[in-house]
Amino acid sequence: MSNYKNFSIISVFIFAFFALNAERKGESLKEIYKTGRIRIIQEFTIDETSLPEDTFFESAYNVKCDENGYVYVCDYKAHNVKLFDSSGIFIKTIGREGQGPGEFNMPYDIAITDERLIVWNMGNRRLDALNKDGELIKSLSISIYDGWPQMMRALPNGDVVIASERISLGQPDKPQDYFIDIYSPDLEKKKRFYTQQIWRNKYVKKGDRAINVPLPFSPRVYWDVSPLGEIVIGYSRSYKIEIYGIDGEKISSFSHAYIPEKITNEDKKKFFASIGSFSGGERKQGADDFIVKNAEFPKIKPAFQQIKVDSEGNVLVMGYRKNRAEEARYFDAFDSMGNFLENVQILGDSGFPSYSVIRNRIFWRQKTDEEGLIKIIKYRISE
Repeated sequence: MSNYKNFSIISVFIFAFFALNAERKGESLKEIYKTGRIRIIQEFTIDETSLPEDTFFESAYNVKCDENGYVYVCDYKAHNVKLFDSSGIFIKTIGREGQGPGEFNMPYDIAITDERLIVWNMGNRRLDALNKDGELIKSLSISIYDGWPQMMRALPNGDVVIASERISLGQPDKPQDYFIDIYSPDLEKKKRFYTQQIWRNKYVKKGDRAINVPLPFSPRVYWDVSPLGEIVIGYSRSYKIEIYGIDGEKISSFSHAYIPEKITNEDKKKFFASIGSFSGGERKQGADDFIVKNAEFPKIKPAFQQIKVDSEGNVLVMGYRKNRAEEARYFDAFDSMGNFLENVQILGDSGFPSYSVIRNRIFWRQKTDEEGLIKIIKYRISE
């Protein structure tokens, strides 16, 4: 009888253990954020060994996946998009170098709908709409006067959101125009629903020409799209987030208190060290004297430096911290209604890259190792 009793106790314990873990695995991201930490787990890597012998990664920037988990890598130096299945097996390349239909020159970004691939074909200055087989449906030429595409996101109804930035040519004392449009799957512009003037650069006269001088820590526009198609936008001059519907109509907004971080001399040194310059026809690392002299720093940093929307519609806002090394490791989490959840610490070996899209708790990022080899890494968000 005692053996049976012990067996029953053990069985109950085992059942409770697995039930508890099953419950934890079923926790929403919202509940996980409330604990103040998440863990980002590396699942697998796509690298040179994943490619055929005659195919290589020459570059990689924007990495996106579709509803089936297929992975699309914009290789802008190879002038193609590389396609992999959900397990990382190479399928094919889409496009080839050139200027004709279906040809690419520096494909820089991609948005993926149920039926379309929308590619920002930067070197050819056009947007290309292709079907899922990579066949061209339509191209839309983009002039610098129209504004240069900066970021694209697909909507669940098949439309595409495209943010662009336009400079005032010949008017160096004017700010840049940042605007966000909704396009149909066949690249018909449906609506411009957001505009904002920003100061990313200023143009300073040097002799008979104007030099582009970056404006460090100037407020910018950050945005992302939820799985339901809500467009979440923040202009970092203040900590205010606006939410627009799938049709571009404003739904709501929310604000959050924050402590502004001062710009330090160390911030200035790091900024100048990150800029490349040319001397005698050769590129060198570090800003030249003209940039150092003419760059203008504000006294405080903007309210935040990135916005992400996760698989459940929660809004993740990455801010600035006194310890710059910690900035990629923390974010403010809000639910889909804008209610503050917690300041969350990221555990693991990665934060969220700016171009990443979080779906089904998964996102992808590109890394280059010490030998210069490109790796495309799949990560999962966990408790």
